[in-house]
Amino acid sequence: MKKVVIGVLIILFITTIWYLFIKKYDYEINFRANMAPIGVYHQVKNITSNADKLANESFDFSDIDIKQEVIFDNQKVFLDWKFESVNDTVTKIKVGIISKDHSIKNRLQVITGSSSQIKLIKEDLIKFRETLRRYSNTFKIIVDGETEIPSMDVLLVSSKIKRNRKAQEMMSQNSYLYPKLIANGIEIKGYPFVKIEHWDIDTDMVQMDFGVPITHKDTLPVDSLIKYQKIEVQKALKATFYGNYRNSHEAWFVLLEYARANNMVLEKKPLEFFYNNPMQDGNELQWKAEVFLPIKNE
Repeated sequence: MKKVVIGVLIILFITTIWYLFIKKYDYEINFRANMAPIGVYHQVKNITSNADKLANESFDFSDIDIKQEVIFDNQKVFLDWKFESVNDTVTKIKVGIISKDHSIKNRLQVITGSSSQIKLIKEDLIKFRETLRRYSNTFKIIVDGETEIPSMDVLLVSSKIKRNRKAQEMMSQNSYLYPKLIANGIEIKGYPFVKIEHWDIDTDMVQMDFGVPITHKDTLPVDSLIKYQKIEVQKALKATFYGNYRNSHEAWFVLLEYARANNMVLEKKPLEFFYNNPMQDGNELQWKAEVFLPIKNE
């Protein structure tokens, strides 16, 4: 019996030494979100409550990580966010917590259950988890698989914006483009679209074309803003998005995660077709968009 007690004490001693001096984090919190990892990454970047700055931030589609410096209980804390894909629409989120100046003290308080700092962080992360849940319930994404982008004659207007301003820019460009089409008797042959010519991952800026497929004719209302373009057939990975069009970029993230998991290489040039008129349909979950990411040629 004495040997058993000594053995248990040794194990407890070793475990305590490991936790106090070796373990990477003071505390770790895990939860899930019904979103692709890239989508969760951008939601974390949007956090402003309690956040001082993001430090040593790295972005890689196969290994997304954010190190965040925040203030809790009047003390600086590092939050190490890691996003692990469960599948293309579910992400496991791991948040490692390290007290900057009082790590040993904080770890002792964690062991005794008296850490007010950890309690505040847990409360904040529970609120964030609920925010993600509410947000992810506003849309639905279905990966349809490999297909082709069809050949089209189009008229379009280009602009350079932040990705999250895509919907506002669509409305602005629509108010300029459509009167020109009507005035010149242009036959529209499909649904309005947004085509991303360039997406700067680091700055999250996009070079965006908003336009419509048309029946080509000799005289087109081309001017300093409106351009004519011929879109050629191209293999692509497709998803169907249901929800407010301001969030349709979530389908980009799902397609990129699907491609990563299935060893596919895509061009980061999304093409979206919008089937509903938001001014006439109030049920956002019925708004449909088809989203394509071109497959790179081998």
